[in-house]
Amino acid sequence: MRGKTQRTGMSFKKQMKLYGNLFWFYVPAVILVIIFNYVPMTGIIMAFKKNPNLLGSSSAIQGILDAEWVGLENFKKIFTNPEILQALKNTLIISLQKIVILFPIPIVMAICLNEMKGKFVKKTLQGVMYIPHFLSWITVSGIFITLLNYDTGLINNIISFFGFERRAFVTSNETFRGVLVVSAAWAFLGWNTIVYVSAITALDRDLIEAAKIDGASKWQQICHVTLPGIMPTIAVMFILRIGGIMDAGFDQVLAMYTPYIKETGDILGTYTYRLVREAGMLPQYALSTAVGLFNSVVGLVLVLTGNYISRKVFKRGLW
Repeated sequence: MRGKTQRTGMSFKKQMKLYGNLFWFYVPAVILVIIFNYVPMTGIIMAFKKNPNLLGSSSAIQGILDAEWVGLENFKKIFTNPEILQALKNTLIISLQKIVILFPIPIVMAICLNEMKGKFVKKTLQGVMYIPHFLSWITVSGIFITLLNYDTGLINNIISFFGFERRAFVTSNETFRGVLVVSAAWAFLGWNTIVYVSAITALDRDLIEAAKIDGASKWQQICHVTLPGIMPTIAVMFILRIGGIMDAGFDQVLAMYTPYIKETGDILGTYTYRLVREAGMLPQYALSTAVGLFNSVVGLVLVLTGNYISRKVFKRGLW
């Protein structure tokens, strides 16, 4: 209907008459978003320019504007520079490992918690699993580095006690990715589990009771009632996770990063960080901006694709 909104069936004029005063509460949020989110996006033009000499200019903005246009030259470097390609490979491998290994675990944990009878035990487990979510990656990394220390770490002490050789878990290319996956599981398991527990709690209990009356076993209840009921939540969480596939956990990797694991642990985030912050070299603002823009575009494409597939398969998406 022309002049009507699709959801309320109310004309825009009538909505403004009824709720117009509430729109003033949006103004501060809109201003903040424009200033801190959209205005900085003008710096994207550095991806299409020669590396600007910000230190030799009167201002950073003037240095960017005076830089020479080079078109897609910076993006060509992404696909020709061996270090960038290795960082891209590491990013994809680590992200895929986290998705394949970690994504199903919170779903299983949520179902297990939901099936527990003891309310006290259930609440206690939820609280214990949720605590690591409030810790920074510096704290989490410090805990794991201490536990996995080659000489004094508890894990290596146990390995040595049983007659096996000690392992340099954090500084070895063979084991570093495994450490990332395990530490990420410990840090985020509780948070993701709570999301699915909430989805299970919101299910219609009559469906479960009907399944019990029909003689469905506990496994059949899970497969035919619980999982289909939380499938929309699983789909949304999966879309969001796929959209972040180009972010293998910058904070986590940076907190544990050492030159020893550059071959398997250097991701795009840490590589671009070094382009700007590494001592002894001119900060490569243009190239780092191009890498960041490439990351964002790939993430956007993945989110759009995942949302399209989810709407076709599960009849549910982010929008």
